[in-house]
Amino acid sequence: MELNNCSIKFDNRPNGVFYCGETVTGTVNLILERNKICKALMLKISGESKCGWSEVQGTGKNRKTIYFSGNEIYFTSHNNLMADQHMQTGMSDLLAGSHTFKFTIILPSNLPSSCEGMYGYVRYTAAVTLIRPSRIDLSFKILFTVLSHADLNLMHSIHLSVLNESLKNFYFLCLSKGTLLMTIQIPSSGFVSGQCIPVICNLKNNSKIKIESVKIGLVKTILFTATYPYTNQRMQISKVSRCSGGGADCGEEKSFELPLCVPALPPSSFMTSSIVEVKYDLTATAVVSGFRANLKSITPIIIGTIPIHTNYQGIVEQSTSSYDPSGPPAYESMPPTYEEVLVEKRMEETHEEWDRSSDFSPKYPVYKFNTT
Repeated sequence: MELNNCSIKFDNRPNGVFYCGETVTGTVNLILERNKICKALMLKISGESKCGWSEVQGTGKNRKTIYFSGNEIYFTSHNNLMADQHMQTGMSDLLAGSHTFKFTIILPSNLPSSCEGMYGYVRYTAAVTLIRPSRIDLSFKILFTVLSHADLNLMHSIHLSVLNESLKNFYFLCLSKGTLLMTIQIPSSGFVSGQCIPVICNLKNNSKIKIESVKIGLVKTILFTATYPYTNQRMQISKVSRCSGGGADCGEEKSFELPLCVPALPPSSFMTSSIVEVKYDLTATAVVSGFRANLKSITPIIIGTIPIHTNYQGIVEQSTSSYDPSGPPAYESMPPTYEEVLVEKRMEETHEEWDRSSDFSPKYPVYKFNTT
């Protein structure tokens, strides 16, 4: 049963966003209309990932529905908020009125970022349970966001510019109609939310076919891995940002730049969760006129939580030698804002193996860049 008139508030973090390794402090506020006898008032703070879905396999009499699920627990902390008031009898009295309890916990330093998907999630929960003798326990819980230290400055391999070339040969009745060479160039392979990726596109159209336009997209892929009753995987693929422009006539070579804006997104996964993995790709599609297949290219990129050091507004210049992975990132007077992500509606039927009822939306850092 739900514990009414209860709230959990975090000190100095009203948005409920924390980084791995941070010390989380806060208060539990409880208002009682009458005296209550209880065994304990427990605060449980935990982090876990879960996934689940169903598949119909077989045909005819062999047709059956299999429920797949996976679970991974990252940490669990139990704290009796009434430990100082506990009597030798194992019972305590909670008097009618308002009660305030303080708590402190240090988050582990290697946690996956909060993430919500169609078939699973990574969630961090703070739950208060009033344990009563011979009666049903009363509970209240909230969800909060935890972010990994996805510092792009420590990933030196992504600082180099990326060049991706794709070639297409055109034919008609076994006769060559020429070729199309599409080159996509980006300044690095690591970006953060709020950043606009300057995508430079070059079309060398040595054919008799017109190229109508080039479509650029940012594709998010969440890979869910179930471990029961046996290992199985399912992907959720969505295009989270897009832009288009350009094009090239027959025999024309043309270069142009297309800005692709990165919205609030969960950072890329770095092998911290075996149940939920988040990846990103930058896709480019040269739209060919007529009834012909388009030319496509895919460039893997990384979405982080701390941008590469530049002259952008609001990012503090800190050397990697002084970086403390156990604490939150440092900023100047313009820290990022934290914005919720629209969670896609889960399409699976209710399955008691894991909770799909939460409407919680994690918050992710969005930076304001000085483009002047």
